[in-house]
Amino acid sequence: MTTDHASQRDPIPSTLLTNSPGQRGLRSQPRLPAARIAGPSSVVAVAGVGGSGTRVFAQMLIDLGFYMGSDLNHANDNLYFTLLFVRRRWLTRNAGKRELIFKGLDIFSRAMTGDERPSAGDLGFVNGAIAELLVNGHSHLRDGSGLWPVKRAWHMMRPKKLDYSRYIGWGWKEPNTHIYLEYLNEYFKNLKYVHIMRHGLDMAYSHNQRQLFNWGELYGVEIPSADELLPKAALSYWVRANRKALAIGRQMGDDKFLSVNFDEFCAAPKSGVDRLLDFLGVDVGTDERARLYTLFKLPASSGRYREHDLTVLDSVDIEAVRELGFTVET
Repeated sequence: MTTDHASQRDPIPSTLLTNSPGQRGLRSQPRLPAARIAGPSSVVAVAGVGGSGTRVFAQMLIDLGFYMGSDLNHANDNLYFTLLFVRRRWLTRNAGKRELIFKGLDIFSRAMTGDERPSAGDLGFVNGAIAELLVNGHSHLRDGSGLWPVKRAWHMMRPKKLDYSRYIGWGWKEPNTHIYLEYLNEYFKNLKYVHIMRHGLDMAYSHNQRQLFNWGELYGVEIPSADELLPKAALSYWVRANRKALAIGRQMGDDKFLSVNFDEFCAAPKSGVDRLLDFLGVDVGTDERARLYTLFKLPASSGRYREHDLTVLDSVDIEAVRELGFTVET
């Protein structure tokens, strides 16, 4: 696929913009009459290192009237994207193969927009995803193994009755999306990408280290053999993954890339929500805006790093956390 081919699919058709709220797996997505898209419709993607708080941002988009998919898990992850792209072995073999990754994005975007069902020619790609996940799952814990990919593929490829006119735009949230940001920016000419960053030291002591095990090697981070070394590797991954995303974001420009400091956002949700709405080009009524402010609260685990010995971490990585806009108390 060429970039020109991809761009032909970019504008959201006037008839496009979501699924029937009654379909299995779809969160309630009320249409908000007060909301509107300013200018051309955009494809919105939300991602970040796992555990960064992306779930609540996806919920905000759903509440605003964006179609975020009809096969979502409890964290509002788009499971079509998980099926097609959260495949460590496949990406290790195919990193840099633009046409192959674009093929996956083409299948994904058509499944999401209802433009058409995946064709017979797409079956090889989908079957490859099923085969890999069937055995290995999509994490080192083998999440998504067994029949999980078969169910996802069936849901993705079955005919859908979509009433897109009910929604103001479409997008998805899947934390691993940032791994593919460079390709997404080239494929979707109307992409708006929201990158969530939570305090790196808190993330180093998170139980959710799936991304480290999946993608650490892509960033030159060695997977530790002992549990006590895991926080150091997790922080190194956090620093390198976020720095790469931010570097791509600078190339994309402020109209297509928004970096969000989750801790600051929750501490001052009014300014954060207003900034996000401006970025999306969405306007809502005063009451709805006030309700959106209440969605964002710091989790109880915020600041958990203070309970740990930071000397086990790389001092260069700790300084990088500061440079990326977070306060570090030692």
